[in-house]
Amino acid sequence: MLDKIFDYVSDNFSKKRSFLFGILGFLMFFAMLDGFIEKFISNTSYRGIGYLGVYTIWLFLWLYKRNRLPKNKKGYIGIIICIETENNKQKDRVRNDFTKRIRSLISQKNLKSKINIVLLSNYQSEYAIRVLNEYAVNKQNKEAVQEWKKIRKRTRGHFFIYGGIKERQDGENRYYLDLEAIVTHAPVQFPTQLQIMQDFLSVWYKQISFQEKIEFKGFLFAADAIFIAVQYVVGIAALVSGDITLALELHVGLDDDPYFSRFNPLPPNLQHVKRKLKILLAEENFLIAKSFVKQERYTEAEQYLGRSLLIEQNYGAYVLKSIIEFSYKSNPSESLKCAYKAKGLAGDDGTWRYNEGFLLMYMERFEEALTVYEKIVSTSFVSEGNTLVEIYAFNEGFLKKYPEKIQSHFIIGFLKYKKESNYPDALEHFDKFISKGRSKDKYRILIAKAEIYQRELKGLMKL
Repeated sequence: MLDKIFDYVSDNFSKKRSFLFGILGFLMFFAMLDGFIEKFISNTSYRGIGYLGVYTIWLFLWLYKRNRLPKNKKGYIGIIICIETENNKQKDRVRNDFTKRIRSLISQKNLKSKINIVLLSNYQSEYAIRVLNEYAVNKQNKEAVQEWKKIRKRTRGHFFIYGGIKERQDGENRYYLDLEAIVTHAPVQFPTQLQIMQDFLSVWYKQISFQEKIEFKGFLFAADAIFIAVQYVVGIAALVSGDITLALELHVGLDDDPYFSRFNPLPPNLQHVKRKLKILLAEENFLIAKSFVKQERYTEAEQYLGRSLLIEQNYGAYVLKSIIEFSYKSNPSESLKCAYKAKGLAGDDGTWRYNEGFLLMYMERFEEALTVYEKIVSTSFVSEGNTLVEIYAFNEGFLKKYPEKIQSHFIIGFLKYKKESNYPDALEHFDKFISKGRSKDKYRILIAKAEIYQRELKGLMKL
């Protein structure tokens, strides 16, 4: 009984009629007790000020409760649940079956230190749903965007589940959950944003319905379906926002989740999710391995790289494995094999060819290397600018560590000349290569090429 009274007060406290009822209640209370209070405070003005003070406190308390939204804990992924209900029974189901089940799943998957559930009251949900709906249908409207930003800031939410629950007769009594969702992520380009939306739609159920007689199982199924979407989509959002470790934590094990075994056969949308999960897990393990390579923590890098390749043979992992085989294991032959494996998965990306060219130069197979570098000059790919920055940094670092490996001067000079038209830098490196390598017969082929480029550069620079 007390719970019902508390729920009623909680749901209705912020409504205007509650404020007016409060004013009337205080008026009646003070009217009844004014004679008694007069014995202690005889001055009418002082009593009036006291009553006005109570009304002011009531006003500020009501305004605070009306505008307050519960906040997610700092440092957690906030799942904000805003579901309007028609009666107390539905409210109990949302709280005790649906929300409790999601919390249970979070615990089972050891994500309690990562994810926090915030359940809004009916009145709070009504306000939040209005803001979220307006933003969802008109993201160009400044006012709608401002309201959306305000609600994000006030709740510290990352994934908003919003909608309503209804009971209707359809032969027999049925529940209908009509739910939408919005996930937040770092600013990304439109194609990436569109991909996130498509991934979200592939796993999200906008409407879930079930008979009242199986309501307990129905709400559990709804919670399971929603939580699969939360893990999947928030993981993708974390990935594009740069939090790779969190993305992997959310996605690992999701592929074998018991939820998928309920379907036989698996519907097309969930087949897509399973396929995409495989790609995502391989990518996430590769990216973590890449971060370890940058820190020169090669043992950890190999562990994650092994997992990535075990999940799926992928281009990035073989390019990275080529780097590890050379830099960590000092095995250029195996490194070159990895570069050739990457070639078969490269598509339009040419990063692997830079690895091939360097390795052939290192192994002093100069004629083959020159053929590769000519091919590099005649082709280009989207992220080649970033690759060149990495190539220069690697070769300059390599020269400091192994100054006798002067072919790195040739590589930098060639790329500066042919890929960037940076004539002064190119000439500087060719000069160094020629002066250090002229006396060594093994560099004869490269010296001949370098001297041609040296003359061309001097002509272009009018030296």
